Amino acid sequence: MSAPIHVPRTANEHAASTPTTAAKAWAAALFSAVLAFLSSLLTALGGADTGFDSITAGQWLTAVIAALVAFGGAAGLTYYVPNKPR
Repeated sequence: MSAPIHVPRTANEHAASTPTTAAKAWAAALFSAVLAFLSSLLTALGGADTGFDSITAGQWLTAVIAALVAFGGAAGLTYYVPNKPR
């Protein structure tokens, strides 16, 4: 599915919109993936034993999956929203 480039304001009027570029989608995806990954690691490090060696393989896997889901979701949703007309 591609991003919509024409969004009507009313039933009888059609507004011109600039085409959506992938630049903002890549930026949003990268930021979201890093944020999800670091948030997952921060949760894993919150126990009594701190340090990266105390993180289990399951916790690393959870952090990676969170980053991948955030990356895909942010890229798709950001690209789907059309840019504001200039």
